[in-house]
Amino acid sequence: MALPSRTLPPFDTVNTYLVAADGVGAVVDPGSPEEDAPARIRRALDHAGVRLLKAVFLTHTHPDHVAGLAALLLGEESVPVYVHPLEAERVTDVAGVVPLGDGRGIVVGGAVVRALHTPGHSPGSLSYLVDDDGIALVGDVVAGKGSTWVGVPEGDVSAYLDSVARLRALGPRLLGPGHGAVVREADRKLADAAAHRLERERQVLQALTVDTLDLPGLRERIYPDLPEAARTLAERSLLAHLAKLMREMKVVHLGDDEQGPYALRR
Repeated sequence: MALPSRTLPPFDTVNTYLVAADGVGAVVDPGSPEEDAPARIRRALDHAGVRLLKAVFLTHTHPDHVAGLAALLLGEESVPVYVHPLEAERVTDVAGVVPLGDGRGIVVGGAVVRALHTPGHSPGSLSYLVDDDGIALVGDVVAGKGSTWVGVPEGDVSAYLDSVARLRALGPRLLGPGHGAVVREADRKLADAAAHRLERERQVLQALTVDTLDLPGLRERIYPDLPEAARTLAERSLLAHLAKLMREMKVVHLGDDEQGPYALRR
């Protein structure tokens, strides 16, 4: 279910997913801060025949994925909240936070929800594989349309590409993104996500082939005519690409801070 959320354009909702089997249910990413969001989730659980809320699963802890957590669990302190260990300390407004590592499965009625560590958008990003049905709830690994954002300080392009490759190898038939419609052509979407990152990397390398550039200059070369409100996000994304290229010894940093300038390694 798509609920209003304060998130990045072009979206203004977050997807909250329900897993229900045999009267037992779990909620994934209660991210809406709206006052009526908990009631809407509860009605959806009732409609699914859920008599026991067994767990809340978080794909990651960015505000647009956790903003409604405390309100949903008001009076439900015994419900565990599962989150990757790298982000568990960020969840401070509820009791019952349980670190959930890669590969661990949690039984929800007759279903099994299995965690898959898929960092890149955030360090502790988890995707959830639901039973053996080929459904992967992937948070912000992909978006229902367009691309998801990967930028510093938390974004890691190398880790993101590895996570996309790992999901592709598992071959899910459906992807449940954090924002936008369910993706039915899962492999194509994941392939496009990787191709988008690699194309941006190619653009960075091409721009630095022509000139040594500081960060604003690189942003202007790759994102011409970008609205001022979007420039900081674009630069943070470029910094994530530059970090990958510097680790790979393809780009060098010539300045005293993140503004650069940057140049190709000759």
